[in-house]
Amino acid sequence: MIAFKENVEGVLLACSQLLDRPDHDLVFAKDLNELRDKISFSGIEGEMKVVGFKPVANCSELAAGIFCKRKSSRMSQRDPGVERYIDLVLRHSSCNPAELVHLICSCAGDANHLYSGKALAGKRYYNYMRDVIRAYQKLCMFARPDLVNGILSVKVDSPHFIGDMFCRWLAGKNPDLPVYVVEKDIAWIGNGHYLGLENFMTVRSSFVEHLSFSREDDEVDHLWDVYYDSQMIPSRRNKRHSKHLQPKSSASVSEMSRRDRYKVERGIASCTLDRFNT
Repeated sequence: MIAFKENVEGVLLACSQLLDRPDHDLVFAKDLNELRDKISFSGIEGEMKVVGFKPVANCSELAAGIFCKRKSSRMSQRDPGVERYIDLVLRHSSCNPAELVHLICSCAGDANHLYSGKALAGKRYYNYMRDVIRAYQKLCMFARPDLVNGILSVKVDSPHFIGDMFCRWLAGKNPDLPVYVVEKDIAWIGNGHYLGLENFMTVRSSFVEHLSFSREDDEVDHLWDVYYDSQMIPSRRNKRHSKHLQPKSSASVSEMSRRDRYKVERGIASCTLDRFNT
């Protein structure tokens, strides 16, 4: 029996083991606890080779060893490489990791078979990969995060397991804010260093309900805006002098300077000292 973890490394290691022991059966799990439950429930006995649960292998070297004949020509230039292909397929809700291992082994070292779609299983798993890519792209295009307690948050509603992918993308697009993405009962946190956490991590969805984030510079900027607007005397506005003291090239220094420059060019809204009391 070959037991492997449901990740790229686990699949590649299982392929290496199965190529050497083609008569062995396969069992997979997300973690060791799930593997123990499966073994206890099914009553599996005998020798078992467990792989993938400890990150000790180089996935690129494993893939190069399994697909040794030639590089994949792929069906489309946008198709990912072998490692990314496996990662995307594993995220599909209908993927069977054991079946994927058998598919890879049936390629006989030629990665072209993963993309050509000649075999029925190969075509199905290629479509799984494309389904996951489309679902991820739709999230990036149409998901609208909300600012909750100073944190950019969004709930993922997808049949596939792409919450961590979207969280990494959202964190990269918003490096100045912490973000979290809720996927069922799991939440992915990005830019977690703003919250005193790991930069990228996964927690229970209930945990993020108690998180909040605020920056002192945001409060100072807001107070400056109120003071600036309330003390502005329209009759004394000197647009030419203001532009000389604050040239356009300085507007990119900070958010405050950008707002000040906008006020120089467009003027300000009516404001009174009453705003200090709100």
